Amino acid sequence: MTEPTPTRRVTFIAPFAEAPKATTSARIIPLARAVARRGYHVSVIVPPYDNPAEGGRDRVDGGVRVLTLDVPGTVAENSPWQAVAQPLLAARVARAALALRPDVVHVSKPKAVSGLAHAIIAGLRHLRGSASPAVVVDTDDWEGDGGWNEYETYPWWQRAVVNAQEWWGIGAADAVTTASRTLEAQAWSRGQPGSRTWYLPNGLDDADYPGWWTPGVADVPSASDRTAARRRLGLADVPLVLLYTRFFEFAPPRALATIRAIRDRVPGANLLVVGAGKFGQERTLLELARASGDASAITIAGWQAPADLPALLCAADMAVAFADDNLANRAKCSVKLLQLMRLGLPVVADATGEQSSYLGTTGDSVTDAPPGILVPAGDVSAMADAAASLLRDPIRREAIGRAAARRARDHFGWDALAPAAIAAHDAALTRRDDTTRPSPRRA
Repeated sequence: MTEPTPTRRVTFIAPFAEAPKATTSARIIPLARAVARRGYHVSVIVPPYDNPAEGGRDRVDGGVRVLTLDVPGTVAENSPWQAVAQPLLAARVARAALALRPDVVHVSKPKAVSGLAHAIIAGLRHLRGSASPAVVVDTDDWEGDGGWNEYETYPWWQRAVVNAQEWWGIGAADAVTTASRTLEAQAWSRGQPGSRTWYLPNGLDDADYPGWWTPGVADVPSASDRTAARRRLGLADVPLVLLYTRFFEFAPPRALATIRAIRDRVPGANLLVVGAGKFGQERTLLELARASGDASAITIAGWQAPADLPALLCAADMAVAFADDNLANRAKCSVKLLQLMRLGLPVVADATGEQSSYLGTTGDSVTDAPPGILVPAGDVSAMADAAASLLRDPIRREAIGRAAARRARDHFGWDALAPAAIAAHDAALTRRDDTTRPSPRRA
């Protein structure tokens, strides 16, 4: 791998604001900090069209300049005015990025504003040649049909634009980083060779999680902390199963069927739901439970401020992670699952996509506990059997929790993952130079 040079400059283009969505705050900025710690000059351009209140900021975060553009207001995601607003903002993003004179531009998501900014920068290469930056595209979800297009309320024309952007953006990049093996295969199918495609799953930076865990330590929640949190919920003596979710990965009836099956095996078990769906799926789940007479089996905590999350999550004995077997779930890489692992919570998860990569490994020796339990995707009975076995066995729960915390700390810290991004930058620069080098003249 090429050693960092003092003059190399890397600019990341974020896809949207730091909140309420998490890609910018949980993936792009911490990755940028990890790259900066390896000796590069790094900046991040943030276009906060989904949260204009963040606009107009220019700060330094862990050695990274984070420039958040001033955006006058929001445009509804399914509005025809997006056809005007997004290109205008993309032009501003591209101009801001190029003004920093980067050697590499690392674009998050090949769609919407960041995808259009990529197109502008790529178009300018025809005029500027090797003076233009190399472009790396980062994919952390499948955005088109079969992926996030299925979850959004886009009109037909927007869905078509997303499909076209994704197809072009991945194929036209000088290199690609992918958050999952499925996305890696998708990049290959769009013509990116393995030498320019780099697997870069989501990671964690302890600096982003003050009060969640002790930095550098892989431990499980203490009995006193768990008891205090459970008392606040009125669930002090209840076997407690956590569901930490945004509800995109499954339908609410699945959660109800699972807790009912767990209660058949462990009477009195309760499902603690932390998180809220974009379309109110947590309310749908509660309504289904009331209609079936199972309301006492479910506690809905809903959306929580980040500072309040660790105590609430650690109240549970264990967690479940649902992910139906479809393209969207195979492509994604769940930060929430990684957070649970780092907190030392034992998790029973569907063996879908990157959930298998996070949890599907043995410990450091054959006698070690695994970092989690995987079951066939969608198999309610298997999920309930595995959850019930953990609820009955506190010693095994603790062993799995410790193994999960070690794996998250040792393998999925951003400092451990950053070399893949740097290798993608090296590959992208090589391709840029190869494609802009003048052809030799014939005699």
